[in-house]
Amino acid sequence: MPAKNPPDSDSLRVRELGKVTVFYIPSHKLDDPRFFDGNQTARTAIHEFLMHRYRAYTQSPTPVKGYWVDLHGQLAHDVMERFEVSFGSESGFDRLIDFLIEQCHCLDEDAIYVTRGERSFLVQRKPRV
Repeated sequence: MPAKNPPDSDSLRVRELGKVTVFYIPSHKLDDPRFFDGNQTARTAIHEFLMHRYRAYTQSPTPVKGYWVDLHGQLAHDVMERFEVSFGSESGFDRLIDFLIEQCHCLDEDAIYVTRGERSFLVQRKPRV
């Protein structure tokens, strides 16, 4: 039986994490308890969710300005903070989307902009009943 080649040392040092997923949250709502239910802020809820579910994330405190046309046809803009997380499974993506729908309600946002790989999405809150 031929001897197996030892694994390439570089392959032992590089671990694929999956597709990058990015979402943006209005900066002024992240630390304001008026925009979140319970005893924590949106920033704390996002941190706890991402660490518990994916065990790592990146957050860019440098503000990014976003522009869009709102539901009434008016130009809107806000200063956003960028959150980035990587994971390989579609079930991981589905769970993040469910979490972001909850955030839309808590933060009184109509939608949250998300990118995954080369695709982009608007995650919209469920209509009020």
